[in-house]
Amino acid sequence: MATPATRRKTYTAPALAKGLDILELMASEPGRLSLGQIAAKLGRSKGEIFRMLVVLNDRDYVYLDRESETYGMTLKLFALTHRQPRVQRLSAAAAPAMSKLVQTVEQSCHLVIHYQGRGIVVAQHGSPADRGFGVRLGAEAPLANSCSGHILLAFSSQEERRRMLSEAKPKPRMTRPELKKVLDRVLKQGFEMIESQQVQGVKDLGYPVFDYSGAITAALVVPFLEHLDGSHKLDLEHTCRYLAAAATDISDALGHRASTDQHSAPRGG
Repeated sequence: MATPATRRKTYTAPALAKGLDILELMASEPGRLSLGQIAAKLGRSKGEIFRMLVVLNDRDYVYLDRESETYGMTLKLFALTHRQPRVQRLSAAAAPAMSKLVQTVEQSCHLVIHYQGRGIVVAQHGSPADRGFGVRLGAEAPLANSCSGHILLAFSSQEERRRMLSEAKPKPRMTRPELKKVLDRVLKQGFEMIESQQVQGVKDLGYPVFDYSGAITAALVVPFLEHLDGSHKLDLEHTCRYLAAAATDISDALGHRASTDQHSAPRGG
């Protein structure tokens, strides 16, 4: 039976290995490199390195500065890492923070993205408490009439917001000026906190989640269920603070580095 070492030897791909060696070398260098420098650092001939560079250049992984005859890396590899299926990558990045959040606040939470004119719940963690309220995976949230929808709209660019509203299902009941006032408020305070428009007795709290480019990618929401006997673990204000921290953690996991005041928690209860 072949050992792991012999299997690796059997299935080697010299051309691929050389290409990866070049990319890894260039990624570790602060500046561009000439053909001779690359060949010398990798201990290979200029001829074999040149052939690889031609292919990498044709595929836009490297570029040639013709004036200095040096090569540098493009951002194509960086872009490729962010072309994984969006929901899969988002859910994986969010899972640890969402699990920690529900254990801390003993309320459920869910993650909502925009899809074809509506919000869609793509991840959900239930409350560990005996009593709780949760939203199922795949549930839809109207953009103009929900906590998550307000967040997704408020933190989108003007152009993206217009497109989202043109696709909105159902169409907003508010006038454009009324909706703009709501979204301006959400954008200014950095979060949304409203009575649920779908379930009586639930207050929806939500914060934006940003991706590596700084664009909003989701809304993280806690449907806060206040127990009549006061037995809920944390009050509204403290729940908001933990929710804000969780949204920041997910954004960080997606490669975003938020400013210090991007997820500001509310001052009042």
